Amino acid sequence: MFFFGIFGIQDKERTLKEFESVICPRCGRLTRAELIEIYTYFHFFFIPLFQWNRRYYVSLRCCKTLYEVPYDYAIELKQSPTIDFSRLRELTSFSSNICPRCGSIINPNFNYCPFCGERLN
Repeated sequence: MFFFGIFGIQDKERTLKEFESVICPRCGRLTRAELIEIYTYFHFFFIPLFQWNRRYYVSLRCCKTLYEVPYDYAIELKQSPTIDFSRLRELTSFSSNICPRCGSIINPNFNYCPFCGERLN
């Protein structure tokens, strides 16, 4: 009798909640936001057995800004209709070919965004 064991460790991302009519603190636009949970899990025969390393983020759709959410505030956000951005930490790792204001994909050699006119660094 042969036994083939399929097991592994994998990361998973899922959207927990969507917020509508949120004003972006970065660009000032009215936009939508998502509360995202990312975790690592161990699976055996594609059945998840246990999870660890939970991380929570808020993603804004207007300018693709990403905020890190503390665990205790993530629990509150699951039931809250609004987001308090003063309790979040903005992550500043943006791609150089995406405009920080409008989120359009642009040539990294441009000094200004051709879509919204934002000065690029």
